[in-house]
Amino acid sequence: MPQFLAVSNRKGGVGKSTLSIMLAHAFAAWSGLRVLVMDLDTQCNASLMLIGGEEWQRACQRGRTISDYFYDRFDKVADDESAYVLSDVGDIAHSRGKWLTAFRSTPGRISLLPGSQQLEDIQGELLLRHAKKDLDADAVAVQIRARMKRLMRHFGMDADLVVLDCPPGLSLAALAALDLADHVLVPFRADYVAQFGLDRVAMLIERAETAEQLATIPLERRRYSCLPNCWSGEGHERLLIDQLALDHPMLRTRIPTLSSIARASDWDETKKTMEVKYGDALPHLRALHSELAGGLGQLAKTA
Repeated sequence: MPQFLAVSNRKGGVGKSTLSIMLAHAFAAWSGLRVLVMDLDTQCNASLMLIGGEEWQRACQRGRTISDYFYDRFDKVADDESAYVLSDVGDIAHSRGKWLTAFRSTPGRISLLPGSQQLEDIQGELLLRHAKKDLDADAVAVQIRARMKRLMRHFGMDADLVVLDCPPGLSLAALAALDLADHVLVPFRADYVAQFGLDRVAMLIERAETAEQLATIPLERRRYSCLPNCWSGEGHERLLIDQLALDHPMLRTRIPTLSSIARASDWDETKKTMEVKYGDALPHLRALHSELAGGLGQLAKTA
């Protein structure tokens, strides 16, 4: 059975897509896993990082994106979803074997369900299509959300790890991903608004209606962990993170602001090693990979 790891924060600009791709590379390269990235963000940054603009545009033209998958398969889940899969993506060179089929592969590779700028429009169309006179809008939305969750689970069944790159905000697809996830990574910048963002997303993940209800759930039993990103190490950041750690499970890893991470997010056709791609960011990515793998049970076979 695959593990589902969502990368989410209701606030934009916290590095969700970049971290999703970094983790996909790490788990493929160092844990030897078949990793599937589902790009749920209409900005499609994860897709652009893995396949570049031209290949992403071709996927859109062929109707092979996540919005096409939801729309085409909404009323009937087919056994073979390989037409929507882009396999062996990314620019990391792996030494193990070759792909056997589009999705049934040797370990240590990354596949992609490409993102779509039309995903929010498709969700609106699905709401209209499935609206019923005897159901209010909220009830229909719950049904759509549950169906999306089932479609995502079905699509990821041939992977070891599915990374769900979630958009900011509360789209139905984002909510379905939070429902589906075995674990949610919540990256944040250590600034004034971080407290409010973490509180809101934590309540969604844990299905708590109030902050008081959330507080009754022990930190070690929660489905999410928080990751300080774009970390400078200044004193005010340390104080804020210490304060946030009283209310939210906090990873030990800190991801600093590094030019190597910014460069690594650029699409490049040249295959390279993890050392070349991530440079001085590599120790930080290793620490994050090790910490998350240790908490994902069956995936804790770090190299």
